[in-house]
Amino acid sequence: MNKHDYDIGILGGGSAGLTMAAGAARFGAKTLLIDKEYRLGGDCLHYGCVPSKTLIKTAHVYHLMKKRLSIRSSPACDQACGFQEISARIKSVIATIEQHDSVERFCGLGAKVEFGNAVFKNEHTVSLNGKDVSAKNWVIATGSSPAMPKIEGLEQTPSITNRDIFYLDHLPKSMLVLGAARLHRDGAGLLQAR
Repeated sequence: MNKHDYDIGILGGGSAGLTMAAGAARFGAKTLLIDKEYRLGGDCLHYGCVPSKTLIKTAHVYHLMKKRLSIRSSPACDQACGFQEISARIKSVIATIEQHDSVERFCGLGAKVEFGNAVFKNEHTVSLNGKDVSAKNWVIATGSSPAMPKIEGLEQTPSITNRDIFYLDHLPKSMLVLGAARLHRDGAGLLQAR
């Protein structure tokens, strides 16, 4: 008799956690996937890879159109024209991919999906939403979160993180970026995070 509720428990419903849950469930392991965000997909889908690459691709296409068609526009138009459409495009791409990261899909694969903040009680048991849940093995795939640098006065300065930037309703007039990933140029000459 199995003394644990699940063969494998996975903390984090981002890229790594979803891949692990799909694989484990398909191989027949009794699988539990827990995410604290109340929606699957993680930072990559909602705040990182997908929205940033959509924005980069959109900007690249816009640049090519202006260059190839010799479109002349004012800086004011470059800043404001189409921002709502670009924002809608980013949200549309996220929504399309989000369908593949749905609770229904993972339940259909045989995994149980729960939302909440899991706290370890011992090596096999977490407390989740007021109840104890155990697994023979746990995978911690919690990803990353933005950290605000310890700079005097920054707490009083209006600021945003990657969790905010792709959901703005207007284009900022200016922006200062603190922190960055290592960048390299891809085959098309665009800067990409490495």
